[in-house]
Amino acid sequence: MKHSIVSILDLGASPADNGNEKAKKRLFVLALAFGSLNAWLLGFLLLWHKEPLAGSLWLGWGIWQLVEILLLRRLRRLPGWLISVHLILMMFAPFALSYRLGSFLQLGCAFYAVAAPFLAVVLLPKQTVWLGILWAALTILGLKMEPDLNLSENLPGWLTWLWLGANTLLAGTLAFFVVTFNVVQRDRIQHKLDEEQKKTERLLLSIFPEKVAAQLKNSLLDERTVPVIAEYYPNASVLFADMVNFTPMATRMTAVELVSLLNSVFSHFDRLAQKRGLEKIKTVGDCYIVAAGVPQPRADHAHALAELALEIQSFVRTSRFSDIKVNFRIGINSGPLVAGVIGQKKISYDLWGDTVNIASRMSSQGIAGGIQITQYTYQLVKDDFICIPRGKIFIKGKGDMEIWLLTGKHNS
Repeated sequence: MKHSIVSILDLGASPADNGNEKAKKRLFVLALAFGSLNAWLLGFLLLWHKEPLAGSLWLGWGIWQLVEILLLRRLRRLPGWLISVHLILMMFAPFALSYRLGSFLQLGCAFYAVAAPFLAVVLLPKQTVWLGILWAALTILGLKMEPDLNLSENLPGWLTWLWLGANTLLAGTLAFFVVTFNVVQRDRIQHKLDEEQKKTERLLLSIFPEKVAAQLKNSLLDERTVPVIAEYYPNASVLFADMVNFTPMATRMTAVELVSLLNSVFSHFDRLAQKRGLEKIKTVGDCYIVAAGVPQPRADHAHALAELALEIQSFVRTSRFSDIKVNFRIGINSGPLVAGVIGQKKISYDLWGDTVNIASRMSSQGIAGGIQITQYTYQLVKDDFICIPRGKIFIKGKGDMEIWLLTGKHNS
């Protein structure tokens, strides 16, 4: 039964219809079905009670509504002209019939006609006002003419009451469905907005730290441009991990193979960083950059990155990717830095300062498979991690610097 009703309501449906368009078509078919039943029932009763002109007029109204259903089924869309014609006739037909039968009030034609502006709210929103004005004008005209009319003697009392009840029921039913439609549409729109908001929040959190994402979301609600978000961190650590021999390896691989390799490796790095509550900053080509102590300060920032570096080292030593063996040079440095959001398009969260630059040098001038750290990081982790002196190396802009190789953790 339910399937049959849905099939009837979907007579004008098209596979391309979205939820809103499908609901509009169903409402229109529902209005046509109710209006046609009303017209056929009362039309035959009028003919039976010797009102051939009125009965023929109302049966013609019922036939027209069936024609509209067939047109909708053929066109598979809601033409504006068809809806306009239907709503105008929906107001004029009951008034013409009431005039012929001799009463506007007793037959409730105004109740029937008021359904037209209600339907326009959904089907033709831009025409709602003028249709409402037209209905009011016809109602006032009918009330003025009422004293000069005489109800047809051919209509028994029960038929008059049936007519009034049918018109009131039709108008009430259509008004109920219009209100229901608007409520459902409002809830659907709100649900979509909620879903889009959740997607936006998930996207922001996948790009920015939670604290920064919250600042961006709140600021962008009030501003057209991306706000300046920057903060100084006196104590933080930065890790760079560069893939060894990436350029010659890339020349032997297809684009898909290369990106798949990097995605597999860096996705695992992401999981390791997330497990320790660290902040991935970005990837630049074959370089993976992660920080500790930003945007949430933490006392163990150097320890956290040292542990991550050892886990990365262990992972790449024991893993192969489609028979390809990868290796990394890892560098860590600790100290003050600035972190913030930059750009107006494709905005990103980034780090600046000597601490960052030196961490990059630790990686690029490091040993394949090794973890190279500066004296600043060494002083923070030496009691808990095994560090082997490597001596001094020249760092551009800084001169010779003492460095160490981190090889493991004490008591492990």
